[in-house]
Amino acid sequence: MKTSSTVLALLFISVGLFAQTAVIEGILVDQQNNQPLPFASIQVMDTNLGTVADSSGYYRLELKPGIYNIKASYTGFQSLLKYEIQLSSAKPVFIKFELAPLAVGLDEVTLVADAFKSTSESPLSLHTIGVYEMERMPGATLDVSKYIRTMPGVSPRVSFGYNLIVRGGASNENKFYLDEIEIPAITHFSVQGTSGGPNGMLNTRLLRSAEFHTGAFPSNRGNALSSVLEIYQREGRKDKFGGNFTLGATDWGFMLEGPMGKKSSYMFSARESFAQHMFKAIGLPILPTYSDVQYKQVFRFNPRNELTLTGIGAYDKYELNLEADASESLLYNIGYIPEGKQILYAGGAVYKHYMDNSFYTFVLSRNYFNNSAQKFRNNSYLPEDQLLDYHSVETETKLRLEHKIFLDGHEIEYGISSEFDQLSTDNASLYTSPEGAVEEVVYNNNYNFLRYGAYVSYARHLLNDKLDIFAGLRIDANTLGAQMMNPLDQFSPRVAISYEFAHAWTVNASAGIYYQLPPYSLLSYQIEDEFVNQQGLDYIRSKQLGLGVEHQTNNGYQLRLEGFYKAYDQYPFLLKDSISLANANANYVLIGNQPANSSSEGQAYGIEFQVKQKFLRSFFWSASYSFVVSQFNNGAGELISSSWDNRHFGTVSAGKTFKGNWQIGVRWSAAGGSPYTPYDIALSAQKAIWDVNQRGLPDYSQLNESRLPWFHQLDLRVDKQFNFKKWTMSVFLDLQNAYKSPIALLPYLTVERDENWAPITDPNQPGSYALKTISSDTGRLLPSLGVIIDF
Repeated sequence: MKTSSTVLALLFISVGLFAQTAVIEGILVDQQNNQPLPFASIQVMDTNLGTVADSSGYYRLELKPGIYNIKASYTGFQSLLKYEIQLSSAKPVFIKFELAPLAVGLDEVTLVADAFKSTSESPLSLHTIGVYEMERMPGATLDVSKYIRTMPGVSPRVSFGYNLIVRGGASNENKFYLDEIEIPAITHFSVQGTSGGPNGMLNTRLLRSAEFHTGAFPSNRGNALSSVLEIYQREGRKDKFGGNFTLGATDWGFMLEGPMGKKSSYMFSARESFAQHMFKAIGLPILPTYSDVQYKQVFRFNPRNELTLTGIGAYDKYELNLEADASESLLYNIGYIPEGKQILYAGGAVYKHYMDNSFYTFVLSRNYFNNSAQKFRNNSYLPEDQLLDYHSVETETKLRLEHKIFLDGHEIEYGISSEFDQLSTDNASLYTSPEGAVEEVVYNNNYNFLRYGAYVSYARHLLNDKLDIFAGLRIDANTLGAQMMNPLDQFSPRVAISYEFAHAWTVNASAGIYYQLPPYSLLSYQIEDEFVNQQGLDYIRSKQLGLGVEHQTNNGYQLRLEGFYKAYDQYPFLLKDSISLANANANYVLIGNQPANSSSEGQAYGIEFQVKQKFLRSFFWSASYSFVVSQFNNGAGELISSSWDNRHFGTVSAGKTFKGNWQIGVRWSAAGGSPYTPYDIALSAQKAIWDVNQRGLPDYSQLNESRLPWFHQLDLRVDKQFNFKKWTMSVFLDLQNAYKSPIALLPYLTVERDENWAPITDPNQPGSYALKTISSDTGRLLPSLGVIIDF
């Protein structure tokens, strides 16, 4: 209590005893060949402060601690503006400016804002995120995955779990990259075959920015249908050793960084959860324990050659709180939720070689995902009561070679990729069919296969850079099944166009066909030593269109309106449940563990609106609204609402900084109710069925015919930064669901219980239990107090 009181006092008492200085330094280079730009100009926006780089393109500027927008300029190049750079007295901030040459014949200097980045390939559906936004967003609590849910087209709340739903696509359609290396997840406790989880895996103190594609995906990023998230880490300190200590909402951790020789720098972080102790004390049913590590090292041999090493690792374990005081809700949850653990790592090397008008990128990486779970009837842990024994290992070794060429307004890029995948699954479980048959599902397998792909793209800048056109194609294949071995069967063309029809106004359009391999949990399914799904499944295909208009100004204001359409076919259809994989709810372990074919079809379409103001004169704010329809076919082949069909959702957020390094922020989010499938009460009540499942079974003849009520939530945040001579301390108070909104989730169908908590038999049906529905609303206020110390 004494420690908490001290921290709270620091939060609400402003200290201005020391007039400290902060340092921003870095280098300015040509974007095309990484060559330094000598004597380039650096300007601090809205001030008369600035500096000039030296003959090697290096600059250094001392400022007061705070938040700044910095512009870099050089004759013959586009000026570049970087927003919301936070400086403190603890360490220098290193910012590299990569300036693009002006188009031939264009004398007028243009200003490009990295916060509103677009490319010829992705002129729309691309959102650039700064680390300042990630860390200070109310309700995000230093978690990238929670921040993503505030973006246009991303559902802020779904009916089950923590699925990441983008533009109406299922949660298995998202891909993640960290410094150009593909990683299997960005959250702890991800369900196999999906994406999303309750806690972020990445330490935001190591991050620099992110690019979030919700359409018009880059040609060099295959195997995604709904989103591609590119996350970039900053570089470690180059002057001397330093680090930080972080006490977050659910974990604590440390980070170390510094130079390693004259041409290298590194960063290393480690974190561990403590939330399991709080959850146990307040009687929650699940006790999650997690830890993670993160590493980056950069070698800059010379301006033409650099090597980046990146790695992450995580260990997750979830146990049941069997010692908590009994309640209907607790007994329901510990009755069906399994216990298990996950081990994940990803690492690799990215080598870049720059030439006069081009650069090569070589990427070698490997990722690993180990998932295991067990469940026993009545949590007895007796072998004869085991209902689930599952263990799966997925390993991917990847190699990519890419080459990008710049030729007087032309951009040509091509590349090849190969991948060696190793998978093993041991599964012993019970499955209850919609007809009420309880079946044993048992298989053990190991298999390997190769994936291979190639791409080429061309972009042209015309009319003094007012018109951009793009065309590209990609092909992919693998050795898993005969129907997926021919790359031409996965021929993926894409085109885009962008035109500035008035000053600061552009109209953008894109079209493409994209392919994705079905989840491994489906491909690993066996019946009597036969991989039935490997012969019955094909690549999932999505044909997509996008059209939008955008307006942005030099002071950080952006307005964008986009419409999109996605048509799906060759989607996995689960043959036992008779539903599309896109409508399947996971069971905390994996999704799609049954026979399937590629007969499902679907569509998603909608419109997104966003208006945003980056940091300007101590204010920043944004507002977005999305209308998205998501539909997949049912057993009768009719298009009906998918499990992610919220229709309406949006977010409003704002923040203001004050003297003394104070900041306040507010965010309000709302979403239409998610569809869900009503329970088959008669089937669920049967004793033989309930004793196996311990939960209600869905009635798929009424697929997604019910809806939850609207979701809405208010989050508040206060930040204060204390700057001392050689270290800083940042303190934040985050209040999630400030007005205790009753957030509805799927209702619980559970058994009636007697005074000893034993199930009660239905007096009218001796072979069944008496059932009832109880609310699963979570209307709690979630306060979080965090401390970050940088030294």
